[in-house]
Amino acid sequence: MVRVIDMHNHLVAPEVVAFLERDGAHYNTRIIEEDGQRFFIIQDTARRPLHARISQVQARLSDMDAEGVDIQAISCVPFVMYPEVSAAWGIAIARLNNEALAAACARHPDRFVPLASVPLQDPPAAAAELTRAAGLGLRGVEIPPNVQGQGLDEPQFEVFWEAAEALHMVVCIHPFEAAPQGMLARYGLGNLVGNLYDTGLAAALLIYGGVLERHPALRVVLYHAGGALPSLLGRLDMGYRNNPECRAAVPRPPSTYIDQFAFDTIAFRQDMLRYLVNTYGAERLVIGSDYPLPAGLAHPVAEVKALELDPEAESAVLGGNASRLLRLTA
Repeated sequence: MVRVIDMHNHLVAPEVVAFLERDGAHYNTRIIEEDGQRFFIIQDTARRPLHARISQVQARLSDMDAEGVDIQAISCVPFVMYPEVSAAWGIAIARLNNEALAAACARHPDRFVPLASVPLQDPPAAAAELTRAAGLGLRGVEIPPNVQGQGLDEPQFEVFWEAAEALHMVVCIHPFEAAPQGMLARYGLGNLVGNLYDTGLAAALLIYGGVLERHPALRVVLYHAGGALPSLLGRLDMGYRNNPECRAAVPRPPSTYIDQFAFDTIAFRQDMLRYLVNTYGAERLVIGSDYPLPAGLAHPVAEVKALELDPEAESAVLGGNASRLLRLTA
């Protein structure tokens, strides 16, 4: 029987909370209390809750059981990646986060799998930390879609991609913009729209920049149902046909690299999930919930079962695909 695996959920370990309470000024982050509730405030703009379910693995077990989730592959809350801080402070929090997640998941090894964070603003240090994290038992890594405006296809990041491929660490791309500018600053559109754009742009750069071509064993999970990439692939293929620049680093059309991507199920529309399955195959999808953040899916397993896929396809989405990406099966 397949183990149900949630590939997209978040935790801020108690050690990271204590570190930010002490040194949060270096990260433009503070912790406040209002009406008996605690919150992270990032860059004086973004607010994220701080409670037991977001900081303690044992507090989420009952929710997992109620929803039928056997395993969570836990990553840090995205702001903890801090790609905008100095390399030294980026290294400090990544090392602490990875050690804390490894220890937390080790207390419940049958229920949790840890995903790393790395200081991508210093690519050699990121590669070194990814190697260290793999030694600690972490099974993948969460990264932002860009680093201070630098695209993931730029040459300095090659050392990181080499390490991720060599270590067989699945790479999960998750945007976070604490202080979106212009129109994205209205109505929460930085999250609702900007995250999808940033993810699609990052995926397009990985394709056109030849990152996937150079690293054929690399596997990348695009959170939030692939962001904008599923809607972009046709245009990316058109660009490949019409624009020599789009063919400079890759010998084949962008859509042929789809096998190196997976999408989570956080689409908020059944017809979109059906489209993803019908167009890209059930082998492309993994469960995501964004637990325990308020913008997530309350019933991620039910979302998949409502598709009424054939048993083999349903098992793949519920956990088989994630198990393969996380190397939980031979």
